[in-house]
This record gives sequence, C-alpha cells and structure tokens, in this order.
Amino acid sequence: MRVVEDDESQLIIDACQGSVSAFEALVVIYEPRIRRMLYSLTHDVQLTQDLCQESFLAAYRAMRHMNGEELHFAPWLYRIALNQLRSEWRRRKHIILVPFPPLFGRDDAVDASHEEYFMCDDRFEESVIERDLVKQVLSQLPTASAMCLLLDAEGFTYKEIAETMHDTLSAVRSRLSRARQSFQLLYNRLDREEYP
Repeated sequence: MRVVEDDESQLIIDACQGSVSAFEALVVIYEPRIRRMLYSLTHDVQLTQDLCQESFLAAYRAMRHMNGEELHFAPWLYRIALNQLRSEWRRRKHIILVPFPPLFGRDDAVDASHEEYFMCDDRFEESVIERDLVKQVLSQLPTASAMCLLLDAEGFTYKEIAETMHDTLSAVRSRLSRARQSFQLLYNRLDREEYP
C-alpha cells in the first residue's frame, strides 16, 4: 500500500513539473472515481463525460502552478469537479440532483451498461428497490449533505471532505452526523411506506 502511495506522490510531483505521462497516469487512476461521483450527482451520461473532461483539462492547466509535494491531489481534483458541476447547475438551473446508487462501489461499474450490471446480480429485484430508495432519500437531503455523504462513501477523510467542500472540519463532522441520521430516518420511513 505504501509503495502505491509513494508512486502516486511521485506522479503528482512529476505532473506538476510538466510531465504529460505522469498526468495521464493520474487520469487513469482518478477518472473512474470522478466520473462515478459526477454521474451520481447528475444521472446524465453525456453531461458526466463532458464535466469529467472539463475537470481534468482544468486540473492539467492548473497543475503547472502547483507544488506537487504540498498538493493534496484527490481533494483538489474533486473540488475542481464539483466546481465544474456547480457552474453547470448555474448555467442550466434545472439539473436534478440524483445521488449515488450504492451498487456502484466498483470503479468500473458506470462503464458497464446498467442492464448488464443489474442482470448479473443475484438479487436483481432487491437491488433495484434498494437503489430506488437510496436515490429518493438522498434527493430529499440538502445538496451539501448529499455531497458529503458521497465523498464519505468514496473513502475520503473528514479533513479531505472539508478541503473539498471548502468547509471547516467541525462543520463537516456535524453535517455528516446529521446527514447520516436524516438518511436513516428517511430510508426507514420510505422502506415501510413503499415496501411494507
């Protein structure tokens, strides 16, 4: 694990110094994660592809001005992607927040067609019901809470979420705690109402 982190750290340093191949390697590592996050928030494949491309282009342009040894790459990249999405929301003003489905835990899950992915699941009906409930619940939460839950599900630390969301550590802890409680209450209520 440490070797992988060291390799990634070196890629970040090299990319900040102008190495195209290092940046391309970082794209290979992070593109599925960024795409999954964006898709989870837009539920629009074409928009996701466009925003993902714009995010990496913006990152590439900015990296030459960054210090690779000090750059916290993942939160910085997610912040760029979220800013691209916010800009698109401001432009369109009608994109609906569709939160992440729990079934997409693998980086390649969005690559596979949804039908094929669901058909190979032994619990097809249960998976569809669970996915629908999660989407409904998270769409009722404030956008910032849904984004925090998504980043938390991606494995980000509280500190990284705070950096990504431009928020304080205590605000993130508080928001995540409230969001988890609200999510659980809404999920249980919807589960009882729709699937008694």
